[in-house]
Amino acid sequence: MKKLSLNRNESGGLVNGQLSRRKFLRAAGGVTLASVVAACAGPAPDSGADAGEAEEAMAEVQGITMLIRTDIRSAYAADDAVERWNNEFESQVAIEEPAGAPDTKIQAAQAAGDLIWDAYSVVVFPWDAPRWHSRGLIQPMDEFIEASSIPGADEVVPGIIPSIFEVHKIEGSQYGIPGNVGSVALGWFWEPMEKAGFDSQPMTWDAVREAAEKIAETSPDLTPFDAACSPLCDLYAMIWGATETPITDDGLIDISGEASLASLTWIREMVEDGLMAPATGENFGNWLKGGTALLTSFDVHGTMAQQTFGQETATTGINFFREDPEVAGTKAGTPFWINSTALLNKAANPQGAVDFTLWWFGPENKATGQQITQVAAKPCYQYTYDEFVKDDPVQQWQLEGIELVRNSVWFPSNLFFNIQNGNLAPEMQRLRDSTQSVTPEEVIEVAMEGIQIDLDELKESGVYDRMMMA
Repeated sequence: MKKLSLNRNESGGLVNGQLSRRKFLRAAGGVTLASVVAACAGPAPDSGADAGEAEEAMAEVQGITMLIRTDIRSAYAADDAVERWNNEFESQVAIEEPAGAPDTKIQAAQAAGDLIWDAYSVVVFPWDAPRWHSRGLIQPMDEFIEASSIPGADEVVPGIIPSIFEVHKIEGSQYGIPGNVGSVALGWFWEPMEKAGFDSQPMTWDAVREAAEKIAETSPDLTPFDAACSPLCDLYAMIWGATETPITDDGLIDISGEASLASLTWIREMVEDGLMAPATGENFGNWLKGGTALLTSFDVHGTMAQQTFGQETATTGINFFREDPEVAGTKAGTPFWINSTALLNKAANPQGAVDFTLWWFGPENKATGQQITQVAAKPCYQYTYDEFVKDDPVQQWQLEGIELVRNSVWFPSNLFFNIQNGNLAPEMQRLRDSTQSVTPEEVIEVAMEGIQIDLDELKESGVYDRMMMA
């Protein structure tokens, strides 16, 4: 990485679309973690439409229907993109918004043979995508991407940040076209940090603790340090910042290794010393109220704080590390995830849907690239950074963030993530509660026991291999 220190003059910000961005970020924050994995439903039959049949459908000027989540519709400027597409191309695009659970409605329509949508925005990769894949809701895009003759289509896949592209592969095929990427990062309010003597991000565990100790002295009315969305933004982020191998050979996050034990020990000591808040449903909300000085979270927290308190009051950094990254490197980097458009199985016009999506996020459609930069944040394409981010001082936090994502280890495309979360979350709550008597070793032991029970049940039910699909 070129530079890791984020100083006072590099605070992130927002130029346009503040209301849309705030609406989007609140929604995105609420769906960061998928629900606990349900039983695998049988996959729907393949669409039966290959690239050649799709081209024939396009020749008949078949329409395209995109199912797009409400907040994404605004954050990605979907209506503007559709209007410009419809003025330029024969095949007309229509947008619908999901009412209720989109996956349930899609699966029911596929089973009944009356699916009216061609693609859905957004499926979160890698957490939701394997579940959608295992239920037969989505299909590979490779043939349709290769067959597309839309201007700029051949630049889209090569333009995807490589680590982000890898996340979209399931069993070797591409199942999504990305919109924007989220990752775990530190964010902070400048006033308490400067009162504590810091004018740049604390980059290491020791430096974060030092900052928290000084904030406790100089700003006693604030929570010195906190983490939203446990275990993602505390334990997992710290594992990523402590080892180059956060994933086991079985496709699980290595929560029983030395890096995990060291992370849990650090967290527990912070809690016992009154420097870190308990894990509750209020961690992110307290930050938004200005009650927390330093927060590890999904990296929308800095800009959300700016919208409430002013651009110069807060900022977003990157993950923090066990050792100085300038010396030891950034290890596995940071956990990250992507909001992506997926092609629905049994879509009536799969080629049209892929064509539109390639154009929507492609280099020819600069308006959406700029919109995602300013509203959704952290686009997924190098050409977007080259045009809208690298020379904009307000957006430099995104450049720092994407460089870490570029060099990060991605989650495997399997269904184990939520199994681990379901067993870890209650133990992390215990660990972060100073009134509870618990050790890091006990957290690992109890969580691993529950995870193993769940995995054994999956093996007995015969669906384990379908969950281990990467």
